Amino acid sequence: MQMRFWFFGLVLLALDACAGSSTSFLAGRQALLRGEPDNAAAYFEQAAQADPAFVVTSAPPPKSIWTYVGHAHYNAGRYAEARAALDKALAHIKDDPTARLYHGLTLMRAQAPAPPADGLTLQEVTYALREAVTPRRMATLARERGVAFDLNAETESQLKNAGADAALLEDLKTIRAKRVKSTGANDGQLNEGANEVAAALTGLQDWLVSTITYSPQGRFWDTTKEIRTAIARGLKSAAAKPRDFAAILSSGELVGYKVEEESDLARRDEEIDRRRQTK
Repeated sequence: MQMRFWFFGLVLLALDACAGSSTSFLAGRQALLRGEPDNAAAYFEQAAQADPAFVVTSAPPPKSIWTYVGHAHYNAGRYAEARAALDKALAHIKDDPTARLYHGLTLMRAQAPAPPADGLTLQEVTYALREAVTPRRMATLARERGVAFDLNAETESQLKNAGADAALLEDLKTIRAKRVKSTGANDGQLNEGANEVAAALTGLQDWLVSTITYSPQGRFWDTTKEIRTAIARGLKSAAAKPRDFAAILSSGELVGYKVEEESDLARRDEEIDRRRQTK
């Protein structure tokens, strides 16, 4: 009898850990999509500590929770922390193409010196814009304090959604570029990263084609073919001689961002279609 209660207690503890991981993950993903990578990383790390082997299946393709930890750090410009988390992700799921993608991107991103202690973070900028701080004022602060993150397809979209205008985005890019221009990744890092990105894009391409062809939800995925076009562009750039590293980087970042976004869009369109059919 005691053994039965002991086993039942272990089951309850495991269920509590899973529930806690799921709750923290959902909060972290919402923060990530809003452009709050610092909050996202904290939530994802909380989920990972509760269950280091937690696999996310609600936002296909399946990913380790450590993939999300790495993604959040990547958006925040903390590439060393991102790579460490992505190493853990690949140790848990070696065929996780999203983890492989961001791992390669961390190698390709210019390794800037440590940002100034008070450098503006992505989260600070998106929060301030939502609190009605003007883009012009944010540009002034960026010039005074420096910028601690890089702009890519995802972070730029998040800044626009928060209220950034074209002038602010250009200022952020210029200020950041001045800090990283003399400390870029070497050719070895760039080629190693490009190889990983190409392998990840191939994996995501295979998964996407399979999902579209065989999954009941597949007809709602990538209906504009934007993701497949970006994958093809990235693979073409990776195969070119000489390689266009900037194109590989931008394509990889765009694919990572759009695949994450597409799972929500496909779910939404599937629900709309279901409601239409039941009327």
